[in-house]
Amino acid sequence: MQPGIVRGPRGVQMDEVWAAADAVLALGERPTIERVRQQLGRGSPNTVGPMLDGWYGALAKRLQAPGDAAEHGAGAEAPLPAPVIRAAKALWGRALQHADERAAAQFTRAREELSAQAEALRRGQESLAQETQRLADRSEAYGVAMQAKDAQIAELGRLVRDLQQQLASNQELLAAARSDSVQLRLAAEADRRRQEAKEVEHQAERTRQEERAQAQERRLNAEVDRSRQESKRLSLQLDGDNRKYATSLSDSQDRARELEAHVGALQADKAGLVKDLQAARDETKALQAKFDERSNEMFAVLNELRDRLPPNSPGDAKQPTAKTRKTRS
Repeated sequence: MQPGIVRGPRGVQMDEVWAAADAVLALGERPTIERVRQQLGRGSPNTVGPMLDGWYGALAKRLQAPGDAAEHGAGAEAPLPAPVIRAAKALWGRALQHADERAAAQFTRAREELSAQAEALRRGQESLAQETQRLADRSEAYGVAMQAKDAQIAELGRLVRDLQQQLASNQELLAAARSDSVQLRLAAEADRRRQEAKEVEHQAERTRQEERAQAQERRLNAEVDRSRQESKRLSLQLDGDNRKYATSLSDSQDRARELEAHVGALQADKAGLVKDLQAARDETKALQAKFDERSNEMFAVLNELRDRLPPNSPGDAKQPTAKTRKTRS
């Protein structure tokens, strides 16, 4: 059958695939699925492949009886051309040669692999023997080490017993120390409570002293204020009575003497208060200074009142001067 065949709308047929394979073989090429499909111009590999296998299966029979007709899938008979027979024989020879060469190469590779495996097996046996000897040496070393470990374990057991005895002794000492610590803690707590009680008592005493000092200061201030008010009242009275001095001079002198006696009493009170304030705290020193200052102001007021009296008034000889009164005080 010629390479150029009429193609219809139906699918690829067996005789078409065989004819295409004969055409490829006539060209001196090996029929493959792709070459047959190129020769046909159509057909899928799944369809062409089984048909091409059938062509190869019938090729040997066709080469042996070139005059006989080759059977195709449809039962039609077609003579095998002489060029195709020659090409097929040449291709068959090359295929056999290729098969022999591939078989020889495979045999050589298999022999080399077996040799390599035998060499690896020999090395493995040597390594196994060395490992066996090494394990034997290690086992012997382990035996010696185990004997040493047994001796160490016995020694450690003795040390553990000694440590347990020391631990028991230390626990007894610790219990005694804890008991002593509890006693010391209780004693310290009692001392702390006593100290706190003393501190509270001291604070209360300090508060009482401060309150006493404040009360004394208030009393002194009240006395000084009363003296100042009295002096002011006397000054105003003397100023109002200057016009009536002739008739009220004796009364003014009596009032002045009473005021001097009152100042003396204040000074006596001041000395007692100074002793009390000095026992309380040094803060009363400032109060004493203030009291002295106010007393001096009072003397100044009295002197001023005396200076305002007429110089030739009766009874001048009986009135002591400010200096004399201050000396008496």
